[in-house]
Amino acid sequence: MSANPKIARELLRRHSELCFQRAFPRTVGERKSADEDLSQFAASISRESKSARDQLADSGIDGTSLHYSFSYDMARWLASQTAACVSIDWAELDDCELLDNLLSLILLPSEDEYFDSGYVATKEWIDIASAGFKGTDFEWLMTQLKEPRLQNAYRQLYDAADIPLLWNLDGSRFSKTGNVFGNRRIANRGHGMRARPSHVKQEIARPVESISRLSERQGSALVDVAIASLAARHRETYHFSFANPREVYLADVVEGVSIAVFGLLPEHRFPLECTFGYLILSNGVPIGYGGSSVLFRQVNTGINIFDEYRGSEAAFLWVQVMRVYHSLVGCTRFIANAYQFGGENVEALRSGAFWFYYRLGYRPVDTSTRKLALVEQRKIREKPGYRCDLQTLRNLSTCDMHLTLPGARQSEFFDEEWIATSSGLATQILGRAGGRTRLASANRVVRRLTKDLGINSSRSWSSDERRGLAAIAPFIADLQPSNWTQEEKRHTGNLILAKGGQRELAYAKLMATDERFLQELRAKCIEE
Repeated sequence: MSANPKIARELLRRHSELCFQRAFPRTVGERKSADEDLSQFAASISRESKSARDQLADSGIDGTSLHYSFSYDMARWLASQTAACVSIDWAELDDCELLDNLLSLILLPSEDEYFDSGYVATKEWIDIASAGFKGTDFEWLMTQLKEPRLQNAYRQLYDAADIPLLWNLDGSRFSKTGNVFGNRRIANRGHGMRARPSHVKQEIARPVESISRLSERQGSALVDVAIASLAARHRETYHFSFANPREVYLADVVEGVSIAVFGLLPEHRFPLECTFGYLILSNGVPIGYGGSSVLFRQVNTGINIFDEYRGSEAAFLWVQVMRVYHSLVGCTRFIANAYQFGGENVEALRSGAFWFYYRLGYRPVDTSTRKLALVEQRKIREKPGYRCDLQTLRNLSTCDMHLTLPGARQSEFFDEEWIATSSGLATQILGRAGGRTRLASANRVVRRLTKDLGINSSRSWSSDERRGLAAIAPFIADLQPSNWTQEEKRHTGNLILAKGGQRELAYAKLMATDERFLQELRAKCIEE
């Protein structure tokens, strides 16, 4: 007998309502009641029919299951945190050929003939090979994929295999129901949601007084919260998958609201720009996230609020995110790519996200688009109930938008297209270095740069610091740094050292004040 779909819809509605109350309780008692009800939610689901429970699959709620093909790096996280609850979803795996390619890396010589014979199916072979293993087939597979030298091969073949997984969230602290960070004092919201500030730019420039770097243990716990907040929603992001637990900053921006900012592990950093992820927490509940690219004095970022928390205070929270970034790195320009508000993003287009950014002070970089926005803004003011049609919103979403703070200069803007241009310049200087191999050429560029900057030796540097030097050297070496002042050389030398340091925030801060590097590289890109 089929289940009444209204039951599943009502359970989903009730769960979202409780999550909202937990994040934004009107009273401390409401928070306590929401916590208690959520702790019993899985039991409520278990009392429903199997058909009703099946309708709740992929909701991310405690007591349900989640089906998804995660990447290799996300699978490694699952294996380390909750492997016993994850298995391969064989019913959804149509073709095992690519999985077989992955398995071929772990075969012992004595097994080759049988594996390749065609006598046994992939699932049956894994069942035989893991007969004495206490754990799921997924747990067995990930246990085999631990040879350090083969990690790149494992990653490529695992991702190519697109392995569907089945994650049992029953009792999981990583479900939407259970994923909360810390037990801080609860701030109730008896006065309702906060609107965007009257003077947005002044608010962004107001220093955040409480920003702390968490201990590695606390940082690791918050990284898990961030990863799980996406995984339960069939998402994952580079910023969280490769977050550095030793570089997690927690900013208490207003009572009850915190912004966590995550640096990247040294081996996963980008060669020029500095990349961070962030997570918005309301009373310890993850309610939204985003990633950012920090480059000289600008930050390219955007905001994503989870569905359960839409209709809360997104504009206020977004201003607080920008405020935290300004306090951390001293940026003077924020960039929102067109995708954030509608470019090739139908959901953002229909939501009118363009006006969300526009009301906060973002403006289109294209002159004609800026004029169109002014015309539409006038219509909105003069005609009550007026809304832009979809085509107009498309026309408004054809270029990036910038928010500039007082003191920002156009001459310090670094077009993101120039990142690719800079990469091309790096290839040119490596090509001219004349080494017989790519590595030899890279070493020659490094030696030339360290000499030009007066860096006596990098032998005492850590392996991460030397990696950072090798990554950024081609961008600087062709800028004739031998002609720079001693102070400019010293500053850039410190910047290079910070690139591979334990915490990349130091690099971001130095980059924001390296005027010579910015202007020289900018000029080179304009010439190309």
